[in-house]
Amino acid sequence: MASLGKFGALRTKFAGLVDFVTIYIAEAHPAERKHFSGNFDIATHASMQERIEAAKTLKENAGEILDGCPILVDCMDDRANLAYSALPERLYVVQDGKITYEGGIGPFFYSIEDVDSFLSKQV
Repeated sequence: MASLGKFGALRTKFAGLVDFVTIYIAEAHPAERKHFSGNFDIATHASMQERIEAAKTLKENAGEILDGCPILVDCMDDRANLAYSALPERLYVVQDGKITYEGGIGPFFYSIEDVDSFLSKQV
């Protein structure tokens, strides 16, 4: 969630010009792995309902940053995650059904600034 503020600013900048969607995929840092202290206490999802509840936690904690941004939830077979190599996070631009921008895999190659630059040239 470290980049959510930047993502919110990007959404604000391109409001009315671009549609944004967030897809909640498998939990990148499940609680049982103890990767981070102070992280959200979300275990590996054992059911679709658990994944939906985790997405609701994201929505609630993001507050206004994701207000009005649809959050879709990947199926338990992780088909969106696998199709887009999205774990733990990734940005795409899809225009007329075709991928026109594929960002690097986060957190190290995830660049909201690159998406901003790309979109600025498109609109």
